Amino acid sequence: MDSRDWEVLKLIDEEKSLTKTAQRLYISQPALTYRLNKLEKEFNVALLNRYSSGVTFTPQGEYLLKYAKEMLEQLELVKKSVQNLDDVLYGKVRIGVSTVYAKFRLAHILKEFTEHFPEVEVELHTGSSTLELPEMLRTGVVDLIIKRGNMEWNEGRHIIFEEPKGIITSKPVCFETLLSEPWIQDQSSVITESDKLFFEWWTEKFGVMPKPKIMGVNSIEACMEMISQGLGWTFLPKIHVRNRKNLSFYPLVWQSGVPIIQPTVLLYRKQLLEKPAIKKFIDYILMDCSEL
Repeated sequence: MDSRDWEVLKLIDEEKSLTKTAQRLYISQPALTYRLNKLEKEFNVALLNRYSSGVTFTPQGEYLLKYAKEMLEQLELVKKSVQNLDDVLYGKVRIGVSTVYAKFRLAHILKEFTEHFPEVEVELHTGSSTLELPEMLRTGVVDLIIKRGNMEWNEGRHIIFEEPKGIITSKPVCFETLLSEPWIQDQSSVITESDKLFFEWWTEKFGVMPKPKIMGVNSIEACMEMISQGLGWTFLPKIHVRNRKNLSFYPLVWQSGVPIIQPTVLLYRKQLLEKPAIKKFIDYILMDCSEL
């Protein structure tokens, strides 16, 4: 019994007539009868009750008909799966992201990506944008990184969003007294080029190099908590005051009127675009940033 036999039984059930079934199969009725006789001989049972008005299935025939319909449905599913095999994405994507991006943006992207491509394995690393993420990318620990701030990189690069950078404090900003309070810094990383923008801005605005008192903490979360308690201020992007109603953000603007901006960039090696899973994930990141 094969798929052709399954189709014969299904059509007989629909037509209740051997003549009409033969017509739909584009064969002669004797050829159809011969095939049915072979099938009955194979199972050693009668499959049909033959009447002048047509045919019906015997109990044994009904059982084989049920099996034939199930197998035809299964065969159709197999055909579709094989035809769509190229659309099923496999592989592994190793991602390095800043803790801030992981906290505020990445979760919903990963959720959507893994729902659409469940066969792709995602390996996630978080770390400092200044030290750890660039090293992961250069040494091949990850396929791509999403970091805050620019860096020298001659391969694939996209700015996925930009945000204003300024003073974050729990008090009204007064520049006459600001430097008398501690600048609370996340010293899980070194002073960045982005941090140095504050010194340049202050010098441009007031004509002297600032000498802030610096208090170091070991994480952004600790930094924000210290500021929430009124222990000082910091110079960070606006995203850090999200969901913190007791903190205020004061954007810093150059004398030219251009605000100080911090970019978040996506960096990768261009040759990795040949890997479908990595290319598709990059497409998801870029699609997300286009909606911001």
